[in-house]
Amino acid sequence: MSLYLDYNASAPIISDVIEIMNNSIDIIGNPSSIHSSGRKAKKAIEDSREIIAETIDTNPKNIIFTSGATEANTLALNCSKEMTTFISSIEHDSVLKQKTNANIIPVTSEGIVNLEFLENNLKNISSENLFVSIMAVNNETGIIQPLEEISRICKKYNAIFHVDAVQAIGRISISMNNFNIDLLTVSSHKIGGPKGIGCLAVSDKVYTSLSPIIMGGGQERGFRGGTEAVSQIIGFGAAAKYSQRLKLCNTLNSRDLIEEAVVSMIPNSIIIGKNSPRVANTSLIAFKDISAESLVIALDIEGYEVSSGSACSSGKVSESHVLRAMSLDESLIKGAIRVSLTRSLNNNEILSFCTILKRIVNQISKKKKFIK
Repeated sequence: MSLYLDYNASAPIISDVIEIMNNSIDIIGNPSSIHSSGRKAKKAIEDSREIIAETIDTNPKNIIFTSGATEANTLALNCSKEMTTFISSIEHDSVLKQKTNANIIPVTSEGIVNLEFLENNLKNISSENLFVSIMAVNNETGIIQPLEEISRICKKYNAIFHVDAVQAIGRISISMNNFNIDLLTVSSHKIGGPKGIGCLAVSDKVYTSLSPIIMGGGQERGFRGGTEAVSQIIGFGAAAKYSQRLKLCNTLNSRDLIEEAVVSMIPNSIIIGKNSPRVANTSLIAFKDISAESLVIALDIEGYEVSSGSACSSGKVSESHVLRAMSLDESLIKGAIRVSLTRSLNNNEILSFCTILKRIVNQISKKKKFIK
């Protein structure tokens, strides 16, 4: 049996998206050209821009296409250069590493941003230029942040609010308008689209604060130079349209059954963030005094592909800054694996995975005892 259980790292590309992209290869024009082929390419881009804008409830003109979420986050944080910046302690490295002198917002033991800390600090800052970056859904734990309340605090103190929504699209509803989000990051390959394309959505309020990091021929309203990747943008739009009805909610029962089986079958295993609001497809399971790297490798040999921490770190397995921020016991931090479902699993698939996981954990535990 072989199962891909790492949707959050990269979603399998949707078959309809592949077909649409294959057909788009015939679009030969440069979107900046004014002849027929150029206008056809331009229209395809604008059609996708409209679909993506509808997905996140914003104006299509606010969508700036990028090479992916990392570039979009970089462009967003570029706004904060001269601002007093607050970033949550559980952000992806593509946010955390943009501004190393940022004020770090702690999270609770349940992985939720400390709202009291955020409000008290914004209230006591003399600066009028404030910037806050908090992800919608954590990529490791699947924990959902209270965006509505965070937005209220940011609006109260006139802070620019950036949301990394990479793990939110297709899982929960995101509305830039309803949540008063100023900057929002989306990635195509996290929702069943092609790799190498993403976007930053920018509210009218912050356009004057935005400065490009890639100069060129004035594409994307002058905020991202370079000829647009037409086929990838078309695929991104198709995936965004599909995500509006997918929402991955049908994986909830499978996730819960996996968690129940693991906890009952394997002593000293815990579900990280079990009591927090989480997206339906994600489970972070920690095992005391067990190496996550060993688990990932052993499961892969058995045909089960899971991950440890973020998948955007050049293949390295390192301690999770997210779990450390949640003050998790040291013996568990190094032993957490993420299972992120692509689809619902049947009972045989769940039982097989949990049985093999139990066997692997037992083998690793016995080996450690023998070495001692």
